[in-house]
Amino acid sequence: MINLIQSLKENVLFTQAILDNVIDGIITIDNRGIVQSFNRAGETIFGYTADEIIGKNVNMLMPEPYHSEHDGYLENYHATGIQRIIGIGREVEGRRKDGSVFPMDLAVSRSTHNGQPLFIGLARDITERKRMELMKAEFVSTVSHELRTPLTSITGALGLVIGGALGELPEQAKMMLDIAYKNSKRLALLINDLLDMEKLAAGKMHLDLQTQPLMPLVEQTIEDVRPYGEQYQVNFTLTERADDIQVRVDSGRLQQVLTNFLSNAAKFSPPCAQVEVAVRQHKNVVQVEVIDHGSGISAEFSSRIFQKFSQADSSDTRQKGGTGLGLSISKELIERMNGLIGFDSGEGRGARFHFQLPVCQTQEITQQPVTSTLGMPRLLVVEDDPDVAALLSMLLHRVGYQVDVAVNGEVALGYLAHSEYAAMILGLMLAGQGGGALIRRIRSQTEAEALPIIVVSAFTEDGRLVINSEFNVIDWIEKPFEESRLTAAVRRALPTATRMQEVDQCKEQLPTQLACKPRVLHVEDDADLHQIVATIGRDVADFDVANNLAEARANLALERYSLVVLDIGLPDGWGWELLSDLKRLSPEPPVIVLSGSEMSQQQQDSLQSALLKTRIPNQDLLDTLKQLLAANAVDKGKAML
Repeated sequence: MINLIQSLKENVLFTQAILDNVIDGIITIDNRGIVQSFNRAGETIFGYTADEIIGKNVNMLMPEPYHSEHDGYLENYHATGIQRIIGIGREVEGRRKDGSVFPMDLAVSRSTHNGQPLFIGLARDITERKRMELMKAEFVSTVSHELRTPLTSITGALGLVIGGALGELPEQAKMMLDIAYKNSKRLALLINDLLDMEKLAAGKMHLDLQTQPLMPLVEQTIEDVRPYGEQYQVNFTLTERADDIQVRVDSGRLQQVLTNFLSNAAKFSPPCAQVEVAVRQHKNVVQVEVIDHGSGISAEFSSRIFQKFSQADSSDTRQKGGTGLGLSISKELIERMNGLIGFDSGEGRGARFHFQLPVCQTQEITQQPVTSTLGMPRLLVVEDDPDVAALLSMLLHRVGYQVDVAVNGEVALGYLAHSEYAAMILGLMLAGQGGGALIRRIRSQTEAEALPIIVVSAFTEDGRLVINSEFNVIDWIEKPFEESRLTAAVRRALPTATRMQEVDQCKEQLPTQLACKPRVLHVEDDADLHQIVATIGRDVADFDVANNLAEARANLALERYSLVVLDIGLPDGWGWELLSDLKRLSPEPPVIVLSGSEMSQQQQDSLQSALLKTRIPNQDLLDTLKQLLAANAVDKGKAML
């Protein structure tokens, strides 16, 4: 008997030694929430001794609102048997003895002791893990944003030289510059991949899901990626079609996924190979496949192909390029569009990547006739609400504009293909192809890429997130709107040639100095980028540079500028600080923020234009400069008459 008692004591001590040396806090409570045991790790995590916590309600370890809700949860569980956290590990917050709140992983299981329920909680302090995750996210964001400024200088300079800004180039020099330009664009794509993954991980990626035809998106993507395939001597062929199929997707993000499939297929195909694209409908699902005839994917790599930073081996990164993020981003995007993504491959037999999407019912599109009135600026209103469309048309007619109305994106594209317009007024919530998708399609067409677009919508904030500063939209007007706000926006948006006619009329009645080339203040601490911007805009303005806030304020005290181009991160503070100085000027100059950091909606609302480094082509920057300078010149002239 003595031996049995001694053995039991040794077992208890052995069990207690194990519990005291695990890294997780182990807490047991009864069916009333009263703590029955509390191990040494629990003491370390929460700052209480076991004597201080045993016999007390476990809710003393919880911050609000969990502290007040816990007893009610236990009562509900006993009454209904419905479990909220039992058997499910999840991330929650704990409260230490000193009142501080910290993140922890908590797993709760249920047992019985002496016929009574006993709940066992395993708690792990994840403060350090969260700190490291935040550091990693901040590092990726900071490095990516800091790269944008020098990369914009490189890409912009190369684009200018290749475009003939310095005259005709020797053939060998042009070939070398083409290589440099191509690789600078490739680097920009890598940086954008990093930022896309950061936004997805943080839940900040907004998708503009609109019902629209699938085949035009597939065909456009194939054409866009064809030059990339030619680098690898690979040809893309559309082998199967599924016409008249509509899907509810974000068109830009869907094309991003398909571009990733196609570029991967090109990289891993042998020279002179074919890459087939097949679109097939299976009942209520449409599947898009990209088939290559490369070396295939090993069984070992198949299990992690959609994970972040995945490459088959380190040599892939060196030989083929890429971050290893493309497929991971693609998976997230397709799943957020209610689809599925997958692949079929084997070593030595190529690969077949595919995504599936639900099919939406096709809607018939009715074309409206185009009318014309000579001698008047012609505007295109794209709005599917007949009352709003009639109101916009009437208001614009009344101030002297010719107006055509398109009821959806497809009709609008038909108008744009056959007629020239001075500007377009666009509603975002269109049936079929949404406004965001329409902007992308218009900006991808050479003949309409500079068309001024004014968005009139009740959802301007969502719309700005949709296009994510990728494309230049002249103005955003929120419904309900005032007539004066609409007409002023249209007048500012008129193409430079039309605007300059008004400027010339004002010049005839103004002092000579106003006929001179306007002056622009560029607040930027990167000298190379300033030189690029000044070269891009040299035909429309003279540029002064300020390397910091102090220099900017000194310049503004001595000179009246027609426009300010502003960076945000400056050596002596944030560019936002300068906005209050500019508001005190009369007249107040318009502001373009050209920054490597993405801006909040509130920040964008305070500006005439917000452009993102690495995502703004030279031509878009030049068009924005022209439009704002022309608008400012007319406003200044009319104010003096």
